[in-house]
Formats: sequence, C-alpha cells, structure tokens
Amino acid sequence: MIPIKNNAVILNQSNLEMTTNVMAHSLVKWTQALIKYKLLKNGSQIFAMTSAGGRKQWVAYGAVSAAKASLESYCRQLALELSSKNIAVNAIQAGVTKTPALEKIPGHVEMIKNALKVNPGHRLTLPEDVAYIINILGTSEKTWLTGNVIRVDGGEDITN
Repeated sequence: MIPIKNNAVILNQSNLEMTTNVMAHSLVKWTQALIKYKLLKNGSQIFAMTSAGGRKQWVAYGAVSAAKASLESYCRQLALELSSKNIAVNAIQAGVTKTPALEKIPGHVEMIKNALKVNPGHRLTLPEDVAYIINILGTSEKTWLTGNVIRVDGGEDITN
C-alpha cells in the first residue's frame, strides 16, 4: 500500500488479489477439495461469511467490498452446481460484530456507533448470535435453503 495525503492508502495489485483470494476464491478452492476427497455428503451445508459491504460502500472498504460481492456470487454459483448433490451453500451476513477483524477496518469506531444507533435491538451482533444460526442450519440435512445471503444482524441492515 502506498501512503497518500491524510494517511490514506492506495491499494496495489497485490493487495487487491490477496483480499479477493482470501475472502472469495478460497471458498471455491476449499469446496473443490472437499468434493475431490468426498468429504461432503448428501445434506451437507456450506457457509461463507459475508458483510453488508458486499452491496454497500464504505470509505476504505473497497477491496473488501469487491471481495464480498465476489464471495456472494460464488455462493450462488456453488449452490446451483451442488444442488443436484443435495448440498446447500449460503452466505451469512453478520451485523457489525466487535472482533479483532473489525478493529483492522479504518473507521470501525464510526461503524460501531452507527450500528448501535440504527439497530432495532440497540446492540451489536454477537459471535454467539451467528453461531446459533449456523448451528441451527448446519445440523439440518435440509438443503432447500441454498444460494442465499442470510442476515444475522437483529435488523441492522433494514434500517441502515
């Protein structure tokens, strides 16, 4: 990254590729490996973690936003290709969740303040909120729910 005026940065090709590789392409690579080694059975569930940034823009979130949009597209494509094997693929869109990853995002303090202001539950999403939903869906062998972005955010996205 190259510093520019006001401590902002310019992303280089390597930054962009790394972000998309880690946040999007990896889903395809892992899924291919799971299929190759026959580790997915009839009724399996695959979950990816996305964010509202997959369709919303925030300052200094451009590379992640593009990667999340790609990830969501891969989820839809994998859902299409794996539905005949009775395997579901969905993306989980958590609300703003205070994690070490969030703290690496420039402007995360403002994101937290905004989420607390607009969330109908007046709190941030907790990791336990997300884990609960994944547990419910992941232990089911019903795969009719596939190719979706599932919001786990207490209504944050609908008010923001």
